[in-house]
Amino acid sequence: MPIKIITDSTANITADQIDGIDHVTVPLSLHVDGKLWLDTPDIDLDKFLYTLKHTKNKSTSACPNVNDWLKAFEGSDEIFVITLTSALSGSYNSATQAAKIYHEKNPKAKILVFDSRSAGPQLRLLAEKIASLASAGKSFEEIVKATEEYQHHLDLMFALQDLTNLGNNGRIPAAVAKIAGLLKLFVIGTANNKGEFELLGKARGAKKARRKLLDEMVKAGYRGGRVQIDHVQNEGSALSMKEIILDNFPDAKVTIGECGALCSFYAEEGGLMVGFEKE
Repeated sequence: MPIKIITDSTANITADQIDGIDHVTVPLSLHVDGKLWLDTPDIDLDKFLYTLKHTKNKSTSACPNVNDWLKAFEGSDEIFVITLTSALSGSYNSATQAAKIYHEKNPKAKILVFDSRSAGPQLRLLAEKIASLASAGKSFEEIVKATEEYQHHLDLMFALQDLTNLGNNGRIPAAVAKIAGLLKLFVIGTANNKGEFELLGKARGAKKARRKLLDEMVKAGYRGGRVQIDHVQNEGSALSMKEIILDNFPDAKVTIGECGALCSFYAEEGGLMVGFEKE
């Protein structure tokens, strides 16, 4: 049976194959303004973001359940799963429980569940690494070893204009979110070693925020490797971020994508999420 790469929807990958390897997305869900929104490629993202911005009620998110993962596992005996950081979601725990159940029914199956300790574009980079190794004919064990090593050389930075949902859902102190909004500041942050969101600094204005973002990337060990930029309805800023990276690292490979509903829920309109390789 074929090798399969499975990510939850925070990876922002809509393709059903990555480098010729089967890929399946398991969606998270969101409750906004009394309605359930499933984070799938066919979601009306404009309508979702409009509803999110204008609701007066608290909005929440929910991870996939065990059955959602089991359904995704079907038809394969070499499975690589990558989830949103376990520090912020139960997605990893649900996937791990599903893997145990699937293995009991399919004892020859090999399943690895990665806790990305991150979100968004960093998951994509991990998935693409696995696909590249699998396409090169590497064994399951070789892929596991190489991907675990690669994970140590990945990082995530983000620049956010609106911290409302991060504050409302306890991901950052509510007071920090409120002050940033009042002062109209961009907040620069990262996913730390525990997979928790950590604020690194602030900037006034989009241009300064992008410069600060690159400075923090370099400080973290970026030296011109692969970069994936995901944005929330802000392609212009993503393109400008790509330009500033290439101005400083001309040989860098930089690609741009769009955040799905879950990443948009936290990054909010105008937000940038940048996954990158580091030393």
